[in-house]
This record gives sequence, structure tokens and C-alpha cells, in this order.
Amino acid sequence: SPVSRRPIGRNRMMATEWLTMADGNRSTPPPPIHRFPSPSSRSSSFLPLLLLVAVAMTMLSCTTTTNSMVAGGIQRSAVQRSARGSRVRTEAFRDRVREKMRERVIRPVARRMGQLGTRLNGWWTGEDLDVAHGHAPVSSNSAPHGEAILLERVQKPVLMPGEGEAGSNSPVVLVDDVCMIPGDPIVRIEKAPGNGVRIFTGIDIIAPMDEVWKILTDYENLHKIVPSLVENRVLKRASDGSARIEQVGSADVVPGMKFKAKMTLDVNLYLENNPIPDHQIANYIHDDKMSSPEARDIGEKTGLRRGVFPRPYALTSLPHRDITMKDVKGAPGDFEHYQGVWRVQPLPGCAVPDGQDAARLTYAVEIQPKGLLPVRLIEKRIAADLKINLMAIREAAEEKVAADGTLAPAA
Repeated sequence: SPVSRRPIGRNRMMATEWLTMADGNRSTPPPPIHRFPSPSSRSSSFLPLLLLVAVAMTMLSCTTTTNSMVAGGIQRSAVQRSARGSRVRTEAFRDRVREKMRERVIRPVARRMGQLGTRLNGWWTGEDLDVAHGHAPVSSNSAPHGEAILLERVQKPVLMPGEGEAGSNSPVVLVDDVCMIPGDPIVRIEKAPGNGVRIFTGIDIIAPMDEVWKILTDYENLHKIVPSLVENRVLKRASDGSARIEQVGSADVVPGMKFKAKMTLDVNLYLENNPIPDHQIANYIHDDKMSSPEARDIGEKTGLRRGVFPRPYALTSLPHRDITMKDVKGAPGDFEHYQGVWRVQPLPGCAVPDGQDAARLTYAVEIQPKGLLPVRLIEKRIAADLKINLMAIREAAEEKVAADGTLAPAA
């Protein structure tokens, strides 16, 4: 029977040949008819895929562009912030340089020129002038204690060349049978490991021990007595007499250049019946028999340790009182290490005129400055200022006794 469908292409010829075959040979089925898609149908099947690829490429391009714009904006912002920070740092550095120039060069030169002009004017008029302050000297009776001591400091040097150093005659310790009335303070300077130094000072005062103790424990008014104290503030005070104080000291390192040091100190009191524990004192000297070179050698090998104070300069068996001062760790300050011991004791064996009471005041301190500042540059200046401070305390104590009318200070 005829086939209802019409084969196409090569398959049409094969179907025709099959139709003309004999009926007996039709047991073999006709070959399959393959339909190939036309070119138009093939291109239409790829169109969605192409559109999807195009959309993906567009989105990728937009994302890359957006990321580039964001990264460029962030980079520009970082560069702008860096530039602004550099300008701020540069301006701050310039301001610091200008201030240092004004402080160390311009102001000292102007001050020296003013002093020179005042001195020339005094020479012209025949008036005796104080070379340090550029004004006529005032009497110690009308000047404050610190000012009187400063005038005395101008009149004569307070630290002679080599004083207190190795080779000098400064004693290792001060014992009870030595009396320094009248006389200037004693000073001793010993090297310490690293960039450290230990300074020992002592003075004898014609005043009761209680009077000297009152001056030392009047923390709020120390700056009125001690000349080297520029600022003095009591942060807190306890009922047992201990306190935390903030101080700023000043010293002339070289002409026209001042060294200012800020400290926050913890202060503790030890009375006659409550001495400093032995483990808190680096006491490697138990009598006055040790030679000075031996003591210096031991001190140079004994490290600075927080909470272990330098040996008190006074070695005594008499009742005494101590005050320890230690820098507060972590508080702002200009010293890596600062701690010292004040000691006050009576001197019953000292031959004081009219049977007046006498007391000995000593101070031992160990210092290590921060940073790259060599301690050798400031140790002599600090030792000299400690002598000045002891002289000021002596002046205040003896004047207080004279003002009370109980005892008259020695001439």
C-alpha cells in the first residue's frame, strides 16, 4: 500500500526503492527517516544561551567597574587622609621646633641681654647687683626662705669641682659622733649600674627633730620652702601620714637651658617604733669602717630595684624617723626610676651653744632618667640643688624656732 508520508532528501530515494520491491521482499522494515533541524531552528535554540552569556558578561563588567570605582575612592580617601595627617604632623613638628628655639635660644638670649643691660646700668650708677636675677640684693630677713638661699647660691658655688665624687673626702656614712655645726651640707655621689646614680646629702640643724619633721610632712607647702620645686600638688593623703604627691622640679643644666622633671611619688612614714623593714633597704654598709673606694665599688655593682631603697646616709643607733619616696609605676614622669629616703634624728652629743637642741637631716636618692638623657649630664646639678634644698629647710626650721621665742638660732 502507498505510504502516506513523503520522505525528503536521501531517505526519499531509499523509500521509493523499497516501495518498488516485491511483496515477498518487504519483510525487512524500511530504513528510519531522519529529520535534521534546519539552520534557522539551530540558531534559535542557541539564542537563550547567548543572551544569558551576554547578561552575565554585562553584570561582570558592571561589578568590576563598581569595584574599581569603590577601590579608587577608598584609595583616594586614604591618600587624602595620609596627606592631611602628614600636614598636621609637619605643622606640629614645626610648632615644637619653634617653641624649643624660643625656649632654649631666643628667651635665654633676651634674658641675658636684659641682665647685661641691667648690669651695665648698675655699673654706671655704682649699684651692687645680683648677677643671677638682675636686681639689687635683698636681705635674708625680708626675703622668703627659698629666695634667701638662692641669693646665697649666687654669692658662692654650692658644689665645688669634684665634690662628692670618687677621690673626694666625702664620708661613706654620717655617724653620731660627727657634728657638722656650723657647716654646709655634705654630699656624696656614687655611680649605679646602667644609666643610674645614687646621691647622698646631709646637714645638721640647730632645731628640735620635731620642727624639722613638721616641715617635711607639710606636703601642701613644700614648694614654699624647697627652691627647686616649681609645682607641688597633693593628690591624696591618708590618716597615717602617707600621701601621693605630684611634683615638678627644675634645674639649670647649662646656662640658658633648664632641666624640668615631673614625678608622681608615693610617700610613706616610718616612726621610731616602726622602722623601715630590712629587706626594703640596700644596706650593705653596717659601720663606718668600710673605705670609700670599697663602698663605691659595691654600690656600682648593686642594681636599682623598685621597693628597695638606697641606704640612709645617717648610720645611727638613736631614735629616728624616716620618710620614703617612690615614683608611681605607670604614672607620667621623666624618671625611669626615682626613690629616696629622708632621715631625721636628734644629735644630743653635738656641742650646740646655749644647750639648744640639734637634729640631723639626711637624704639618699637613686635616679635613672628616661630615654637617652645621660645621668652624668644632670647628676651634679641635682646634687647641687639637693644641697640648696637642705640649706633652705635648715633656714626655715631655725627661723621657726627663733620666731617661737623658745630657742635662739646660733649666729
